[in-house]
Amino acid sequence: MATIIMDTAKVVVLDIRFPTLPVVDVNAIAWAPHNSYHICTAGDDSQALIWDLSSMGQPVGGGLDPILAYTAGAKIQQFQWSA
Repeated sequence: MATIIMDTAKVVVLDIRFPTLPVVDVNAIAWAPHNSYHICTAGDDSQALIWDLSSMGQPVGGGLDPILAYTAGAKIQQFQWSA
């Protein structure tokens, strides 16, 4: 689940099995237009990360790792998927 923090432009991704522990704080989030299991997040750490959420219904030992990562030269405030 992704939610917006009140009075900010920040998004927090939560694993609903553990709703009190944020998975990640992000500036931008977007679902892939071609795949309902892929989501991209971007944040102040200058990284854009693509996640495959198809395994979220199963136990994930040690957490979920992104399937792709990009590091920019500065904070990422917004992005858009290419169709």
